[in-house]
Amino acid sequence: MASLGFGHLMLGARYLALSLFVFLGYLLVKGDKHEYLALAIGALPALGFFREVFFYFSIIVFLGGGLLLWACVGREEVRFVWGDLTWRWLVFLSLLYWWLSILYTGDYTSNMRLLDYILSATGIYLLANRRSWLATALVGLGISSSLLAIGLLPYGDRLGAAEIDSIHVGNPILMGVPSAMVLLLALADNGRWLLLENHPLGRGFLALVSGEWLVLSGSRGSWAITTICLILLLLFSKLGRKALLGCVAIISLATVLVLLSNRGAKIQTVFEKTVDSDRSLKNRTSFRSVQWAAMPHVFWASPIWGWGPGSGKNVAFLYTGRHLAWHALYLQVVGETGLLGFIALLWILGALLWRGIGHLKRWGEITPLVGIVAYMALGMSVSGFDAFSGIFLGLAFMARERAPRLASREVWVGPTASMESIAPPLS
Repeated sequence: MASLGFGHLMLGARYLALSLFVFLGYLLVKGDKHEYLALAIGALPALGFFREVFFYFSIIVFLGGGLLLWACVGREEVRFVWGDLTWRWLVFLSLLYWWLSILYTGDYTSNMRLLDYILSATGIYLLANRRSWLATALVGLGISSSLLAIGLLPYGDRLGAAEIDSIHVGNPILMGVPSAMVLLLALADNGRWLLLENHPLGRGFLALVSGEWLVLSGSRGSWAITTICLILLLLFSKLGRKALLGCVAIISLATVLVLLSNRGAKIQTVFEKTVDSDRSLKNRTSFRSVQWAAMPHVFWASPIWGWGPGSGKNVAFLYTGRHLAWHALYLQVVGETGLLGFIALLWILGALLWRGIGHLKRWGEITPLVGIVAYMALGMSVSGFDAFSGIFLGLAFMARERAPRLASREVWVGPTASMESIAPPLS
């Protein structure tokens, strides 16, 4: 990241890819599946930023290599994941969606980020039963996004996007979403999933830093999912509401100080543009409102199977006059696959939502529920088919782990639970 700070974009991209290739290659040969996957997931913020200028397929290659390693040396965990019907349907439908996109458009890159999506979700799922390695991956993700943010501070108005070496690269959401994720993980369940439950200073520092990167990203979609999930935590979290309120108060105070800086003033302008009643709704929502308004007409033109996978930009141009991809998960699925795809999406989301609620009732842990709610909220503003969206979905899948290792006790058991289901968690 130091090369990025000095304005050497291509050098930083090549160094990152080469160093990861060396380290991950060594772990692959060594057969260390946990360390490999933790390192690959932790590097996702940097990989997501640099992929536009060098090695576009880096996320697919590195995460795919990790899952192949697990298939070879971690067959028990792989069988456990394979036993999840919801996961199998998610993978099958995602691959089918990508394959049909290729057939429809003749372009293999059409909707190819679905591979990032299912690989990252599966990676988190595989690490779920070894929370030490899961925490390593998630804290590493926070460190990676922080180093990227520091490197980008001299450039652009919003963290996550910059113009370096006359190349415009990145997007504010590349900083906003991972920062929101780390912030929520530091606050949910007292940071238990980051192994910071007994380290309030470390947890507070991680939340504070991530919160400020989130603010400086100017990513309104990331702001929205953070707000929604914080409300969820305040209403339903069984752990540490006072500590949660204290962290939010400190972050709010730090945000006020950040907004007094030159960069903060630019972010304040972004916020004011969003709420300015004198501006049109189209301008305040970056054209998203126009797409939502057009969707009923798009839907009724082909309600059952949609306009075809990969057709998004062309159909959006036909109905809105701008050649832009659908700016929401629900718009894309309804527009491209109609009722068939939308019902399948709702079934998967509903299954994971129900699973998260059950996990909260039984174990008192809200993080899996936060994962699916965050993903559903994120889908209102982006396509939701990318590596970071996959991590949120992976957090939701964790509600099915064999035994929540660090839960202090079972807090609720259904009336028909068997003796096996109420056995204490395995050590």
